[in-house]
Amino acid sequence: MSEDAGSPDATDLEAPASAPSAALPAAASNSDAALKKKFRTITGEEILSHVRPSFFGFFGHYVLALALFGLHWLFAGDTMRTLVEGDGGSSLFGFLAGLLANDVTFTGAMLALTWFNRMLNGNTSNRWLTTWLLLASLAPLLTVLDNWLAALLGDSYPTVMGWDGLLPTYNHFVAGVFFAGMLVLLTAWYQRSFHYAITTDAVIFDHRFLLVRGNRRILFEKISEVHANRTMMGTLLGFATITLLTDSGLGVGEETRGIAAGAAAGDVARPNADDTTAERAGKSVLRRLIGLIFYQRTVTTLDHDPRHSFYNVRKANDLKQQLDEMQKRHSQSSQIADLKASLENKA
Repeated sequence: MSEDAGSPDATDLEAPASAPSAALPAAASNSDAALKKKFRTITGEEILSHVRPSFFGFFGHYVLALALFGLHWLFAGDTMRTLVEGDGGSSLFGFLAGLLANDVTFTGAMLALTWFNRMLNGNTSNRWLTTWLLLASLAPLLTVLDNWLAALLGDSYPTVMGWDGLLPTYNHFVAGVFFAGMLVLLTAWYQRSFHYAITTDAVIFDHRFLLVRGNRRILFEKISEVHANRTMMGTLLGFATITLLTDSGLGVGEETRGIAAGAAAGDVARPNADDTTAERAGKSVLRRLIGLIFYQRTVTTLDHDPRHSFYNVRKANDLKQQLDEMQKRHSQSSQIADLKASLENKA
């Protein structure tokens, strides 16, 4: 008997391997077609790589959600009163407890948090997040307005389910869970709304969040510089932001550092025609002092906008190297060198 007599048939060896190999290209083809449709690539353009921001790239949003819940928790039930009344309810601490347990005071504290977050001018200072904080700030005022109307109209004011008015008593703990939990979900959705692609011809930024749609395409020959910026948090969690600079100014932003309230304060010390020499000198000194305190300067910085940069992406070194290579390949110097080599070969 020959050694080949008991060996498997050739078709038996090829059949198991051919089945998955026929399915994989079809799945890959469908995926490529979906990506090309999403990024709106042109005919003959191939997608080399695509990436989204890291989950931890929006870490500040989750910290803000925690602060939002913590502020609600402080005003929930008797929590604030228990924390403030440390000496059995003296007049001062009792007054503070009653003040801090008030819905109007809570609204003021939330508005202060919203203003502070907006003034930080960081990645949590965008419009949708500010709008969400404003909603959380003003929500208790609906209950306050309902109570005022109930007290003003008396028995003629309608009641629902045995409540004193149309709305129940505002529960800060439940509201904190709702607003903070929804902020976490919205942040996860916001992170997934950004999608970046490197193709054979260009870099494409795609953004789809709520009713907002954006798609930006930058040709490689328009890119002048590629910057990679890694923060301390990015170093710890493994992500970085890649910013593209173009001749049109994309990637460069201006940031004003200082407090604008000094301009209004300086108007108070503006000299008048009826002022004496001493008053003019005093106002001049005051204006200089106010100008020093509220000094502003505008600096040029890299624009780390998630809509126009590879914002907090993983494997940033590999992406930057790929961008550098594609930029070099499409640069005029590289094209001239290729043309020169082609002419030399023909000669």
